[in-house]
Amino acid sequence: MAKAIDIGTSFIVGAELKNGKEVFTIERDAFFSMPKEDFAEEMLHDAGAKYLLKGDQIYVVGEDALRYCMITGKQENYRRPMKKGVLNPGEEEAVPLLERLVEGIIGKPAFPGEVIAATIPAPPLETDMDITFHKIVIERFLKKLGYDVRILNEALAIIYAENPVVDDSMGKAPFSGIGISFGAGMTNLVVAWRAKKLFEISIARGGDWIDESVSRVRNVPVGKVTHEKEKRLDLTKVNPRDSIAVGLEIYHEELVKFALRQFQAHFKASQSVVESPMEVVLAGGTALVPGFLELFNRCLSEVGAPVPVGKVRLAKDPLRAVAKGSLVAALSMEKKKLATKEGPGAPRADGTKRVAVSAGNGEPALPEVDVEVKG
Repeated sequence: MAKAIDIGTSFIVGAELKNGKEVFTIERDAFFSMPKEDFAEEMLHDAGAKYLLKGDQIYVVGEDALRYCMITGKQENYRRPMKKGVLNPGEEEAVPLLERLVEGIIGKPAFPGEVIAATIPAPPLETDMDITFHKIVIERFLKKLGYDVRILNEALAIIYAENPVVDDSMGKAPFSGIGISFGAGMTNLVVAWRAKKLFEISIARGGDWIDESVSRVRNVPVGKVTHEKEKRLDLTKVNPRDSIAVGLEIYHEELVKFALRQFQAHFKASQSVVESPMEVVLAGGTALVPGFLELFNRCLSEVGAPVPVGKVRLAKDPLRAVAKGSLVAALSMEKKKLATKEGPGAPRADGTKRVAVSAGNGEPALPEVDVEVKG
């Protein structure tokens, strides 16, 4: 059919259709290294942990990596294949371990040349960062697995998933609005009109920047900060006596304000003219924190935006929204590819049927999109 993969700094999310329904697979994008010992390998196997062997090291991958970090307290052994939204340039094992995680999520293609949409960030504003290496490594690996690879801006995928609508004098314009992906490594923003990208930026700040900043100013391990953020933080109920929670609130606010200021500073270069209020959709793991929407609205009222803004809302599922939108795009691309090979409206040998690719229940499909799915 078609698949999608959202390769984030903190989580990797795969998406596909099974029996006409979206199915998501999520894994933490991390690993924990330890010396190779026979008893350790046996214990990991018996515990059902995911791990790899390489040389004299054992690499525990995924969610188990964070568990080992928390249990042992060995922060230096907890590592990430990704940093600031791209492959970690300081991590020697980044590429093979990321490939192992990705293959474990999406598997082999259902047939040679199956379309897969993979997300990447927009070119970052920071001049010392380059997404070229990251993009090519991902493309090459997915092609080696046998996929037909299509690359998609991750913030644009939010627009495909959530279908914000602009209502102006010419009528309703679907898939038009502002999508912001607050990830672990980066924050990506896109302005779209009828599913077409008008403007995009990314900044090398996200959830990791928040955690590292709080860790530094409060002198506590990053892993502890991450755990507190993911398990306990509510930005609407911050205890002023809880130093970690206060730090997390401060740096969440600084992240949002910085992103909005960069939006203000760079949008005029796009030469786009937007007169009608645009809906804003927030997604990404960092947006999962309770109270994030309220904090964003407060920052928006203080900083403003370079275009008229209407409603601001969270994606229905912030962590899966990018993968969901990427799947919508992948299905559209697969349909067009099949139409080219078989001719418009040609029946398929596997007995599949043609349905519209929707961005959600009752919502319209992307322009000129209908795909074939089993069901």
